[in-house]
Amino acid sequence: MLRAAIDAPGPVDPSGDDLNAWVSMAQRERVIPQLYDVAQLCSQDLSAQQLRRVEEMQLDVASLCVRLEQSLLQVVSLLEFEGIAYAMLKGVATAHLDHTDPVRRQYGDVDLLVAPADLLKAREVLETAGWRQAYRLPPGHERFTHAVTLTSGGVTELDLHQRIAHRSLGLLVPTGELLAQRCPAEIAGRRLWALGELDRLIHAALHAVASRGSYRRLSSWADVLVLSRKLESRAPEVLERADRWSVGPLVVHAVSSAWSEALLPVPASWRAEAQSALRERGRLVEYAYLGKGRRPAAEELAHLRHLPTWSDRFLYLYGHLRMDSGRGFGMTARLRYLWSRMRDRR
Repeated sequence: MLRAAIDAPGPVDPSGDDLNAWVSMAQRERVIPQLYDVAQLCSQDLSAQQLRRVEEMQLDVASLCVRLEQSLLQVVSLLEFEGIAYAMLKGVATAHLDHTDPVRRQYGDVDLLVAPADLLKAREVLETAGWRQAYRLPPGHERFTHAVTLTSGGVTELDLHQRIAHRSLGLLVPTGELLAQRCPAEIAGRRLWALGELDRLIHAALHAVASRGSYRRLSSWADVLVLSRKLESRAPEVLERADRWSVGPLVVHAVSSAWSEALLPVPASWRAEAQSALRERGRLVEYAYLGKGRRPAAEELAHLRHLPTWSDRFLYLYGHLRMDSGRGFGMTARLRYLWSRMRDRR
């Protein structure tokens, strides 16, 4: 299914006997459009009823994406009216700018990036329109979080980002530079704004390597695969930009991993560029995010390392200690809660 994102034939195809396993994976990994493409190519191995089942799943995905885009257009109108600059992120952006057809990228929410200085104003504008924060943050952590999740009571979940990634990764990549290089995209006849082409690949790469467990989906690897093939001739530019932010090794790792996941050779230009020079290193960040499993303690230490001041570090830690753990209000309970977060390896 991952190969289908770049129209490469797969080494195996679904059959009538194992279609349920393919469906289960496609649902879990948000690659139903790729399952649909694969099913069409091997239609002789599937019954008419099975093909119809996959087609109906694809229609459901396309219908949901249309509803998400309707909500997106409403949100963008509110932000633009207030003069708030934004950029679309992840699925909705890559669907319309990078995949050969928007229906080939499945996504389940909407992600928008705004400048940190505009986050509070954007939240107030959206809350006035009926959006509500989906979950609490630790006290005082609004300035530290990479995104705030909002819901409107309908099908749409909106992640309003002030940085493109969690913790230290978001601090390393300056939002102002991303917004300065954004590019136009058209949805339903309207011009909207998304991350620039190079930045879409950097973001996709960081999202893929930083995600763990159920959040690391084939749809994320598909974005890296599609964008790295599309930008093969611009690999030096991508990595030069990523190196300026000390995330070049993570981008190299993500590109290599995406092609490896698809059981395909890494394109020559990416191989050559990865080997041509020693990338700008951020060793604590690499240790935190390039292991096989989560290293939450290292993630937190890298984040603390990149917070700009000691007062920020104190406030970040103090916010965790003030957070209601759900297990009591005493300091002992809070310390246990914080320790459980640091040990969480999901």
